[in-house]
Amino acid sequence: MDSKRLRGLLAIAEHGSFARAATVMGLSQPSLSRQIALLETEVRSSLFYRNGRGASLTAEGQRLVDAARPLLGALDALPASIADTEPHGRVVLGMPTFLSAHLAVPIFGALRRRYPRLQVHLVDGFSGFVSQWLLEGRLDVAIVYEARRSPGIGAEPLTDQELFLFACREAAARAVRSGVIPEEGSAPLEAISRLDIILPGREHGLRRALERAGARPDPTRLLEVDSLAAIRALVRAGAGWSVLPRAALTAEDHGGLVIHPLGEPTLCARLMLAFGANRPSTPALRTLRRFLRDEVMQLQARQAVSPRLGR
Repeated sequence: MDSKRLRGLLAIAEHGSFARAATVMGLSQPSLSRQIALLETEVRSSLFYRNGRGASLTAEGQRLVDAARPLLGALDALPASIADTEPHGRVVLGMPTFLSAHLAVPIFGALRRRYPRLQVHLVDGFSGFVSQWLLEGRLDVAIVYEARRSPGIGAEPLTDQELFLFACREAAARAVRSGVIPEEGSAPLEAISRLDIILPGREHGLRRALERAGARPDPTRLLEVDSLAAIRALVRAGAGWSVLPRAALTAEDHGGLVIHPLGEPTLCARLMLAFGANRPSTPALRTLRRFLRDEVMQLQARQAVSPRLGR
């Protein structure tokens, strides 16, 4: 399959128009149209809906774009990976929001001082979003919750994070009086079905970990919120309980909220170091992955994250 045709496909998908894509690529529009027609013949599918306002991807076109983007990125990186063994270039790293608060300073401090030619672009969000960005080829490497394996993604275990149930003091006192939550010690997993609970959507790793363990929130008492800041604000306002890993709980949380380990033994969610399986293993990627593993080990030693990786 001709890489020039695939680059034309990506350009049209990005710019939404054959004319704009042809201008960016330095081609005539008829030449680009012929390349896409040959590509459509090769894959035996229509790749674009064409209309007076431009062009949009068909379902088949979107699948080809998703598959082609990491392959072309790998192809572009080949010369650099052969010519220079010093870590350099741009690497896009994604991770959950709670973890970026711990890792941003060492990434842009110690790592940058050690490898000044290595440029890291850090993005964060809930794990489901980060996983999707990695699948789409927008990220080079990511830290995500363990999920169903994809043939396009490689992953290795990083750390197991203990999960904690927490609420404001008033909500906690009500739950203790009603017998749902003990005054001290671990909270039972089944308490989630009897509480007003604030959780991210089902596409996110934390929610999937809870459901795999048997947690069943009551839909009439569930608030679905894909924002860590909003979850914290709602909990502090007394809107309900929530669940977060150890690394997401701040000193302010420990001072102002009631926090219980969830389950006995404490329920854990595994974080994975994930990367595009089709991307070349460049010095930059190898260096960043090694640095992340070392930094997580240091966080474990300081008990900023859970200090173990289970079997």
